[in-house]
Amino acid sequence: MKRILLYGLLLVAMSVQAQDVLPYPMDTIDGKVYYRYTVEKSIGLYRISKNFGVSQEAILQANPDLATRGLKFEEVILIPTTFTVAPKPAEPVKKAELTEMKKQESKRPQFVEAVMAVKRDSVQETIPLPMVAAEAEQPMNGDTSLTAQAETQDSLQEVRYIDTIRLAYLLPLQAEMAQRSPSLDRFYDFYCGSLLAIKHHDTTYVDSLGGRYATYYDIHTYDVGKLGNVVSQLIDSGALASVDAIIGPAYMKQVEVLSAYVEEHHIPTLIPFLPQLTPKLNENPYLLKFNPADQIHTGALMQYLDTMRNRINIVLVDAYENNLDYPIGIRTLRDSISARSLPTTHTSIRQILADSVGAALKDSVENILLFHSERYSNVQLLLPYMLSGSRGKQLTLLSQYAWQMERIILPQLFTSVFRTPDSEAETLYKRDFAHYFGHKLSSEQPRYDLLGYDLTAYMLENLRQDTFQPADTVYEGLQSTILFNKKDNGGYENNYIVIERR
Repeated sequence: MKRILLYGLLLVAMSVQAQDVLPYPMDTIDGKVYYRYTVEKSIGLYRISKNFGVSQEAILQANPDLATRGLKFEEVILIPTTFTVAPKPAEPVKKAELTEMKKQESKRPQFVEAVMAVKRDSVQETIPLPMVAAEAEQPMNGDTSLTAQAETQDSLQEVRYIDTIRLAYLLPLQAEMAQRSPSLDRFYDFYCGSLLAIKHHDTTYVDSLGGRYATYYDIHTYDVGKLGNVVSQLIDSGALASVDAIIGPAYMKQVEVLSAYVEEHHIPTLIPFLPQLTPKLNENPYLLKFNPADQIHTGALMQYLDTMRNRINIVLVDAYENNLDYPIGIRTLRDSISARSLPTTHTSIRQILADSVGAALKDSVENILLFHSERYSNVQLLLPYMLSGSRGKQLTLLSQYAWQMERIILPQLFTSVFRTPDSEAETLYKRDFAHYFGHKLSSEQPRYDLLGYDLTAYMLENLRQDTFQPADTVYEGLQSTILFNKKDNGGYENNYIVIERR
């Protein structure tokens, strides 16, 4: 059976002869013919040389700067061939012109199919699950707890209902960019996790009346970049007319373009990355925003601190005379602390550096530090001074979620929509991820592959209802806990916040 839209993402080792014509763009430079090859993830010079049947030395001679800096993911390099004239000669391109060609290629809006093959139009592919026995894939290591189960032909005959889920992804993958920004890797990771969720999703289920269903998947993926024009083209072409749900896009302008269309056609659309939407978008009952707004985070933290008011002292590090000079996140926290009349004292950067913070710290309570900045680099140098002046008093850092990966010697307190995955479930997930995609998982937090996995699994589970309505129950993903609530203005927002202590 076909793997679920994975072919273009897997690294396939090829054994070719030097004279074979391979399906790569070709350039003629100074009478010699070169392939133009875009470096794939987790592939080295040795593997490239084997794939193309040329020596590593020949590749380094064609790309002399590789000897000093090494390969970079998604860069274009020249691979020498034994041809003296290209089989289908194009207008010769010199090395100096390659950079300009890359820039021009990256500007063209593209629709790219889910397998990441470079195509001009998105290609839909129906995923025939459940599988018949002759096409079934064998479970890995005999463990089937996270692997989609194969169905025999006999069992398929017992199915009373067959359902098709049509899901569209609108993501800024920018697959044709020669030099793609590393910041876009999170969207690739998100997408890989999404594909694995589809692979793992139960293909049959029994409803409350005993009816047994088999599910087919019809997946469409579009590389929509960052602007709204590609989304407009998709709408005008009718490509989204028959989908049951959409995941994405990632940028506000694109959501604005899409909003009226999904409301008119009753297409639930899950917005994975944006923490805030405009008031007009918030009124759309078909937009489900995963990231809670800042005020939701702040409200949850204030409720938590309120229950501890007799055991805490919040130490505000003053840096500015005007409250408006603080970053909005810090300003909101300070204002909320004041509004709730939580126990507070004040110190300043000058007092910290002068080792005179003792007066701001209290005995027999937890002193929770709120610094002046959301950037850890602006706070880092002050922490040793705080410790030296604490004289044994209990200190906790009111932290940002992004700081948890830093080597901070103080306990941290922060809000999050993510949690540490269950170790057993994550082990199985990592095994399957490595099996299908062949590269390491990100070490950053949050893990965007896990986010894609959780949101896709949530969406597929809900799409089994005849009319999609976000379930008013907590969904426990591998990394994300999801609870979409309908807001007063009509839209849906995930409101599940975790208070983490580390």
